[in-house]
Amino acid sequence: MNFSEMIKIIDNFLPEKEFLNIKNLMEGSEFPWSFNNSKVRDDDGKVQFTHTFFKYKKGRNSDWLNLWNNLMKKIEAKECYRIKANLTLKTLSHEFTGWHTDNTDPSLKTSIFYINTNNGYTEFENGVRIESVSNRICVFDSNLMHRGVGHTIPDTYRIVVNFNYS
Repeated sequence: MNFSEMIKIIDNFLPEKEFLNIKNLMEGSEFPWSFNNSKVRDDDGKVQFTHTFFKYKKGRNSDWLNLWNNLMKKIEAKECYRIKANLTLKTLSHEFTGWHTDNTDPSLKTSIFYINTNNGYTEFENGVRIESVSNRICVFDSNLMHRGVGHTIPDTYRIVVNFNYS
């Protein structure tokens, strides 16, 4: 199978009203974000804000976990391992996270759901780039090497939500 065939992109993934409810909540002043002093590895020197909706066997369930019920059905998730949102701030030039896999188990999937449109992107090790477009989802095997690339325009922030599941 061709590498790019292992990456599926779907635009306008959620119904508009549902998507806008999620977007407005996550961009609102009442939504709780936590400061993290790393993005991929503890010593990477990069910062971001996160919100963990769910973490398998860790007892972390956000009050907003139910926001993702429809999305999880649409991606046909059988068992969820983690749902985590990342909020990064605009920089003067594109900043790259470290290359990583979400899991080494080839049976697991990762989906990245993009909340706002900007010039940041997800890059795979073969050079495939998935642009950050509102209400877009990118689905791929969790063992594919990838990295996030920060944005420089237009919004002050970039929000993506990562789903790891079988």
